[in-house]
Amino acid sequence: MTYRDISHLCEMTRVLSYPRLISMENFRQPNFRLVAELMAWLVKQYDPLSEVPTEIEREQDRVLFIRTVAQIIATKAHVKLNTKKLYQADGYAVKEILKVITPLYKALRDSESKELDDEDDLDHRYRYAMNDDIGILKTARSLCSTITQKGANLHELLGKEVEARESRQGVKNREAVLTDVRDGIKEAENAAKTEVGKYDKLVANVQIDEVALDEKIAKRLEEKDRHQRRLDMLKSVRPSFMNDFEKLETDLNGLYEDYVLKYRILSYLEKELEGHFRNQREKVQEVSRHYMQAINSQMTEQDQQRFSRQLQEHNDDIGVQSDEEDSDEDDDDEDEDDEDEGQDDDGMDQAPTSHGNKLTNGKGYGGMTGDLSDDDQEAPRGGRGRGGGHPGMDDEDDEDVRGRRKQQRRQQRATFDDDDENF
Repeated sequence: MTYRDISHLCEMTRVLSYPRLISMENFRQPNFRLVAELMAWLVKQYDPLSEVPTEIEREQDRVLFIRTVAQIIATKAHVKLNTKKLYQADGYAVKEILKVITPLYKALRDSESKELDDEDDLDHRYRYAMNDDIGILKTARSLCSTITQKGANLHELLGKEVEARESRQGVKNREAVLTDVRDGIKEAENAAKTEVGKYDKLVANVQIDEVALDEKIAKRLEEKDRHQRRLDMLKSVRPSFMNDFEKLETDLNGLYEDYVLKYRILSYLEKELEGHFRNQREKVQEVSRHYMQAINSQMTEQDQQRFSRQLQEHNDDIGVQSDEEDSDEDDDDEDEDDEDEGQDDDGMDQAPTSHGNKLTNGKGYGGMTGDLSDDDQEAPRGGRGRGGGHPGMDDEDDEDVRGRRKQQRRQQRATFDDDDENF
């Protein structure tokens, strides 16, 4: 007896709705009346129609009660009880009572868990209820037809049972004849001999096949040994081509090393060549940039000189000169312009000699400063020639000169652009 057993018994009786509350102190002392009430209630739970004695006042009545309860429990619950411990009605009887009450408690718990599972699966079953009902209906129809057919066959066979019973009894009551028995034994013996002969033939065939297989195995083993010896012999002999093979292999290794070395050298040279080209491009770009800067600075100086010269010419045009001097001077101007154009063309074909020095005395790029010096020399002559008096003619000549100079500047700029592109 343990405290745990008593607590389990109290809990189980409460769950099974036993009408009386059982405490932990009820089994400290022998209490046969409580044990009798509990066992009678448990017997009614197993079999409500069973009869249990109710008299427990005398010793014989108590013994009869315990035996009756033990027999009923053994019959209905298939549980064997220790009647001595149960008769003591103390803590030792608790274990015997637990043997009887535990199956009821487990059955109740299993039913409750099954009900919960059924409730969980209820929605799932309802979802497919229609399909299940249709399948059940089809199965029921087929079963109905099968049951009808089987029932008819069974009815016919039962109707023939009377005749079959008489025939069966006649065969049983008939005496066995020796000749019939002998004939039956001979037939069985002949059948057995036939079977034995058939199996003997099969065994003989198996033995023949076994011998043939052994011969084939031996032949294969001989071939294997022969091929193995031949293989060993071939391995031991050095082929005639091995010398040439080793020599060619050595040459191939040397060629491969040369190839690797040359490939590395070629890669290095390609890299150096690429760096050289890159440096050349950078130098060309730098030279072109300096060249363009020099051209822009030179053009700026030329524009300033031309602007100052035009102002001076405009001041000189105020003087009065004759038409003849004007015409002569115009001819001289045309000749000088032609000479200037020739000098410009000759100067444009020349390349710049230096990029960092300052341009002086008309010796820089394409003779442009030479034109400026000619214009400077031409300015005073024009002033003297135009000192006479026909202002209208002087304006027309100035316009012609300006047009030719503009055309000359455009040609020079186009030539510079071509030189830049070619450079």
